[in-house]
Amino acid sequence: MKKQMTCEEVQKNIPDFIDTRMDSKESVAFIRHVRNCKACMEELSVEYLVVVGVKRLDSASAFNLNQELEELIDQNEQKARQKRQISLAIFVAAILLAVVGGYFLSGVFR
Repeated sequence: MKKQMTCEEVQKNIPDFIDTRMDSKESVAFIRHVRNCKACMEELSVEYLVVVGVKRLDSASAFNLNQELEELIDQNEQKARQKRQISLAIFVAAILLAVVGGYFLSGVFR
């Protein structure tokens, strides 16, 4: 079973999420929590708006930070999904290699 994050853990990890410093397992647990916890999603939104907004104040270009936050969340979900798919493919390839290798080795020793 995948680890569930508490509100306290999520709020402590918001800076790491914003700066994309979380590994995929942490990111999945983080996203799952904020998607289901209105208070934590609100805290993430506020911190994201402050951190990214302040960085962009000098920029004259228009930006939509709410949309960018949603894109950041979606990108992290997609990365985690891709890592799981790659891990599964490697696992299946290893099993197939073991089966084929076992078949050939059993023929050699007959």
